[in-house]
Amino acid sequence: MNALRPAVIAVASGKGGTGKTTMAVHLALASARTRATLLVDLDVEAPDVLGYFPMVEPLEAPSSVSVAVPRLVGAFCTGCGLCANSCRFGAIIAIGGVVTIDEKVCKGCGRCVAVCPAGALVEGRVEVGAMVESRVGALSLLEGRMAVGDIRSTAVIDAAKRRAAELGGAAHIRDCPPGISCPATHAMEGADFVILVAEPTRFSAHDLFGAMRYVRDRGLAAGILINKYGFGSVDIEELADREGLPVVGRVAFERDRAGAGAAGRLWESNGDFMRQMEDLVTTLIDMGNSSRGGFR
Repeated sequence: MNALRPAVIAVASGKGGTGKTTMAVHLALASARTRATLLVDLDVEAPDVLGYFPMVEPLEAPSSVSVAVPRLVGAFCTGCGLCANSCRFGAIIAIGGVVTIDEKVCKGCGRCVAVCPAGALVEGRVEVGAMVESRVGALSLLEGRMAVGDIRSTAVIDAAKRRAAELGGAAHIRDCPPGISCPATHAMEGADFVILVAEPTRFSAHDLFGAMRYVRDRGLAAGILINKYGFGSVDIEELADREGLPVVGRVAFERDRAGAGAAGRLWESNGDFMRQMEDLVTTLIDMGNSSRGGFR
């Protein structure tokens, strides 16, 4: 492992509404007090990290994210159908020797181009999203945003992860999509530690169960952060213990703080809370360090 590589903490959840983004933002702010920190918004279908920083200005123009999709050269096509048979996403249809390509469904894997014996497919690029870099005080931010109407969220997530690796720093905090669909799992992969934000409700416990099973089956170092602690009656700690994941923190429910979070207002003025976040970041980095063999 490269000893100069940043520590990567992925903030995820079984469902939306648990306070995942709120926790990611404040963990990043706390981390930025003592180390070079990058907050990466990988919830590219609905990125909202920048909502906490309404006055932030981009460092430069957004950078485009694109994928290579096949284009048909009709004069070369023999209508053999190998391209359609090779496509795992149903983006190519071959009927009666006529090939039709749906660029919006194509994931850009290049398999069809590789198998075409006549060289009738050439690749062209289509934009699927964008990335924006910005900075607030000591905290750097990187937002991935999928193009409206597109479905290739994983391409934008992977591009943002690659850009984050180029930017470096001491710590990366990823705000991941909720759940365990393809976008969420792409965002979690490669993290040194995954923190699953849950609330003590039945809905949260139900969806948390699947997320815990996922990180465990993938061998990802992970723990549970119970948000809105004291608000509900479900024993998240018992569930975590049963599934073999540690509870790494508890954030008590406070109505004023909940209202501020819902309005996109930061809790930086709450000294006790920010100290809790600072301690938690250090703990998570240490736990990830133990599981992966060392960071910076």
